[in-house]
Amino acid sequence: MRIFWKYHFREYTFYTFSFFIIFSAIITLVQGIIKLQDFLNFNPPFKVIFQLFILVFFQLLSFIYSLSVFMGVLFAIHRLKYEKEVLAFCSLGFSLEDFMKPLLIFSLISLMITFLAHFFLSPWSKRKVREIQIELVKAQAEKSFPEKRPIALGKDYYLYVRKSDLKDNAHYFKNIFLLKREKEGKKGFFIAQEGSYSPKENIFILIKGWGIFRDPQNNIEVLKFGDYKFKLDTKTFKEEELYFKRGEKSFTELKEEIEKLKPGTSSYFKYLNEYYQRFFFPLSVLFLAFQSFFLSIYLKTSYRFLLFFIGITAFLIFFTFYNFFSSLGENGEIFPLWSFVIFYFLISILLVFQYVGLKRKRELYL
Repeated sequence: MRIFWKYHFREYTFYTFSFFIIFSAIITLVQGIIKLQDFLNFNPPFKVIFQLFILVFFQLLSFIYSLSVFMGVLFAIHRLKYEKEVLAFCSLGFSLEDFMKPLLIFSLISLMITFLAHFFLSPWSKRKVREIQIELVKAQAEKSFPEKRPIALGKDYYLYVRKSDLKDNAHYFKNIFLLKREKEGKKGFFIAQEGSYSPKENIFILIKGWGIFRDPQNNIEVLKFGDYKFKLDTKTFKEEELYFKRGEKSFTELKEEIEKLKPGTSSYFKYLNEYYQRFFFPLSVLFLAFQSFFLSIYLKTSYRFLLFFIGITAFLIFFTFYNFFSSLGENGEIFPLWSFVIFYFLISILLVFQYVGLKRKRELYL
């Protein structure tokens, strides 16, 4: 029996770790690039970019590990089944319950790992990302703009200056090129001899220059000005708009925030949903492991690509329903605690049906 347990643990661990490496690289890279778009306006150094990708990995660790466990168990049981090892074990007298015992221990260990990652590591990493953003905002506001290098100002502007200086919390420029895309679809640029930008008032001033724009009908507009002022539509310097959201708060801060909110309000349900989600999300890995076990037994395919596709589809369906019930609690349609309880109760019923069906017709699927 000890050899049987060790063998199954080795299979589960090997496949889970293999998928964890692959999914960590792919998902972290994709999400890191998406997250990086919010930081490019601050011209972050390479060190900050590296930290950002590490923190994004920590944010997604509980999700990546849950996916890895699901796919790892799926492929481990699939290999044992199609190499006739499951049938061999059954012929030696091992029952379905014997197969599920090492899976249960492996699932409980995975549950603890997921809980630590989701309850502690994920909020901490989200908070660190926000703190880095705040520090970049402060640094950008306190230093002069880079010279002879284009810099993004929000989503609509790109600035290039030959000379930049910072005096009395205001930025002064010489030889300015400002690229602008207007909401009506106009594209164009400004060229000016001098200019300034006041972060406090969020006003950009161009002195002695030209503006050239083209509208969607290809009409050219030329503007000559001596003094041109406009508000810069960007959040680059608005430090006051940066705050810690509910997913970035520690558990203690989350409880204190809930106590301040009025019961029955929209914010109250959102924070309460986040509160319960810290506990209930890690439970998903336990249900996913057993669902993966039954799915692998029931599936009759020798093609691993098809198995991978079906596994990913089943995993996404699971979390689609999870997010649906979570949204019901977040919107106040159902009390947040009951939204998670109902979801896992329904999943439990599904697992029981699969267990009973496999128990009755074990020979048909093995």
